[in-house]
Amino acid sequence: MRILTRRPVVILFTILVLTMVAYSAVCVGFYLWQDRLVFKPEQGLGATPAHHGLRYEDVKIQASDGTKLAAWYVPGRSDGRTVLLLHGNGGNISRYLRTVVVLHQLGHGVLALDYRGYGASEGQPSEVGFYQDAAAAFDYLTGERKIPSAQIVVYGRSLGGAVAAWLAAHRDPGALVLESTFTRLRDVGSYRYPWLPVRALLRNSFDSVAQMAAVQCPVLISHGLADTTVPASLGRALATAAGPKAAFLALAGGHNDAFVKGGADYYRHLDQFMRRALSD
Repeated sequence: MRILTRRPVVILFTILVLTMVAYSAVCVGFYLWQDRLVFKPEQGLGATPAHHGLRYEDVKIQASDGTKLAAWYVPGRSDGRTVLLLHGNGGNISRYLRTVVVLHQLGHGVLALDYRGYGASEGQPSEVGFYQDAAAAFDYLTGERKIPSAQIVVYGRSLGGAVAAWLAAHRDPGALVLESTFTRLRDVGSYRYPWLPVRALLRNSFDSVAQMAAVQCPVLISHGLADTTVPASLGRALATAAGPKAAFLALAGGHNDAFVKGGADYYRHLDQFMRRALSD
């Protein structure tokens, strides 16, 4: 009789131990392989600006650690306004060709950068490396291209928004545009994986809030209200952290289609913001 009463306890204890072991294994796996979730590069380029009839240059830029980076430079009109486009964590610059085309149609020059490990760029992705890459691209524009920093718009989407916020805090652009970006990477992780101790496990911070105090230029933060990848609440919170220099623009649509759904109205608003900021 005593053996029978102990058996359920043993079974429950065994289930508890196995659950804890499995959960610990998931946590260890997340910690070790989190870079695969954060960075999703593609090496092969698809279409280029030439497919849309745009004149462009394949540019090689060297980061401070010697990593060679690939970029497209599409000249704009002679007024000197140039957008440094910092894309999200997936794909490469060929996935953001639509944005390059629209910005060119608005009259702006564009430097579209592929981070290390993306497209034709050398190296392996990392948070510190992304910051080095963005700084090198900005310095290329002000150095080799002789474009005044006040005539440069730093434009980041999703994870690229965190890179753009860092860059704007460490350089002095004329304007900062953030699309579908977030406060801190750990906030996104906690939203996506609420059952994991993400804040304790993440090695990458991508802390945009921490950068905002040092950003001096006007900021436009836009976000799709139906975004289930990075909730719009994080975009609003980032705008609040940025203070009066930032404006928040709510759009219909999700993480990847809000700007498509916004269409001409969104890009007209974006263009007006950039021209107003760069003329101040």
